[in-house]
This record gives sequence, C-alpha cells and structure tokens, in this order.
Amino acid sequence: MSSDKKITVAIADDHLIFRNGLKSLLSAEPDIEITGEAADAKQLMELLSVQVPVVTIVDISMPGLSGIEATRDIVSAFPCTSVLILSMHTAPEYIINAIQAGARGYLPKDISKTELTEAIRALSRGGDYFSRSVSETVMQGLMRQRKDDAELASLTSREKEILILSASGMTNKEMATKLFISPRTVDCHKNHIMQKLSLKSSAELILYAVRNGFVKL
Repeated sequence: MSSDKKITVAIADDHLIFRNGLKSLLSAEPDIEITGEAADAKQLMELLSVQVPVVTIVDISMPGLSGIEATRDIVSAFPCTSVLILSMHTAPEYIINAIQAGARGYLPKDISKTELTEAIRALSRGGDYFSRSVSETVMQGLMRQRKDDAELASLTSREKEILILSASGMTNKEMATKLFISPRTVDCHKNHIMQKLSLKSSAELILYAVRNGFVKL
C-alpha cells in the first residue's frame, strides 16, 4: 500500500517502553504509518502542528495536561484528527469525560492487537470505536447517573440544604442554628435523605455530595 494511502497515526504516552511497543506493533500493519510520538500533551500539540495524522492515540495519565484535557485541545485545534484514548483507566467517569472532550474511541491498555487495529481503521473511516468492556462501563455509568438524578429529584429544597451543610462538616446543632430549626428536625431530615438516597452512613453521604457536585473536598 502506498504511503499516501496509509492511515497516519501519532502516539502520546509518557512511558517510552509502551510507546516503543505500540510503534513496533502498529508498524507491522501494511496500512498504518506512525508519523510521530510524544511523551506529554505539550510535545503532542507541537507534533500535530507540524503534521496532523488521521488518528491520534492518547493516554490519559501524562505529565502536565491529562489526556482528557489534551483531547479537548486537540479537537479544537486539529479537528481533522480523530482521538483514540488508550488507557489503564476504565472507570465510567474517565470514559464519559473523554467522550465529552471529543474522543472518538476508547480502549483499555490490555486490548488485543486485533481490536486496536480495528479501532484505528474504524476511526480512519470517520466512525467511532469503543471496546465491549468500555461500552458496558459507559452504560452502567449512565444508568447509575439516571438513578442518582431520580434520587436527587426526590429531595426537597430543605433536604438539599441539609445534605450540603452536613457534607461540609457541620454538626446537627450548627445546622439547626443556621437554618433556625431544632436539632431534632435536622436529624429527621438527615434520616429522610439517607433513606431516599439509599445511604448507610455519614461517610457515604459526604461521598455522594462530592460525587454529585454539592461540595468540593
């Protein structure tokens, strides 16, 4: 296959051994050409400013900007390349954040060579590609988010106030003083919150509040 017909690919990963292995793996494919590599987002942006590949493979955990932040910048500055995230992170929040940043594909690092090359070719045709495990994780995350949304909608405005104050570290007495209600009423509200959100402890309540953006640690 002639050079101008090949799928050009750039690789960004902070581990040299992994980059070398990936280059060796992909260079063996007759229709794929590695055009450059980078150890971080800054190097990657400089690389893309010289030559924009068809597909850019990006790791999430890199020095400086994360792969997700880099993806957002790449999509904005170089819209003609398709970003494929190749990462050890498989939690729903990483995958969903990557998709929202503009990634067209997401694969775990333990993926097979066959699926990796299949993903690259899919992106080169203008498509998307997510491994089966990633797709299942996204669905689970979305289902959990819908459940969280429904639970949050069931809270009254007063219960949301109690949730925020409690997760911020205030005692029942302090909340009672601030809201001009009795400590016993605060306790009743907290019990209702725990029941509605299926929480079993104050620690779970704090984690829930942080996860849903009510408070920041």
